Amino acid sequence: MNPWEDPRVRDGLPRQLALLSEAERSGARPIGWKVGFGAPASLELMQIEAPLLGYLTDQTLLPDGAEVEVGDWVRGVVEFEVAVRIDAPLGAGTTPEQAKAAVGALAPSIELADVHLAPGPDVVADILESDIFHRAVIVGPWDEDRPALDVDGLLARIEVDGRPFAETSDLQAITGTYDEVVATVANTLASFGAELKAGDLIITGSVIPPVSVADGTDFVFALDPLPPLSVRCVG
Repeated sequence: MNPWEDPRVRDGLPRQLALLSEAERSGARPIGWKVGFGAPASLELMQIEAPLLGYLTDQTLLPDGAEVEVGDWVRGVVEFEVAVRIDAPLGAGTTPEQAKAAVGALAPSIELADVHLAPGPDVVADILESDIFHRAVIVGPWDEDRPALDVDGLLARIEVDGRPFAETSDLQAITGTYDEVVATVANTLASFGAELKAGDLIITGSVIPPVSVADGTDFVFALDPLPPLSVRCVG
């Protein structure tokens, strides 16, 4: 079964897209998409075949160094992701090879989420309706010298409160390959009558397991040799 044929996705994603349409009518500008629960353990936990899909708008796009109030969140997490920019539209039947060719640039990104439901197979539709817990995103400058998902030589480094926390050069170890991620987004959207458009961005999933905001206040993410991003979480 294709992931977009899952009855839970057929239930939850239209509700999510209806909320996106409502946000657009209120003045929000769509900027792209996110994926969630793509790590092997998460796929197993949720009993899904591929990552779930959520939307991004300019209403939750924050500048580098932003301060985010998280005091009333249920369980805040910070994720450190590679953002990719789509330079050619992708629709139904997109292959990983076509997805790779459509990506024109990449950038580091930080996402903040509030996990207010206990993840599990019975709440997939509700998680989709919640936009996969999305609260905010920061995206760095686009590196146009790395088209077609060129991540060779990039090293992800994460600092928490000024101290080294994690690093990895295997950026796709827990997300799955980025060409598959982009193809999944394109094909899922197409199955609901939408299109992955030129200019859309996709944040592709955290390169390390999500970090609880309880573990720190200041978070820095670098995709060396690209410039780092930072966010401060306050209660």
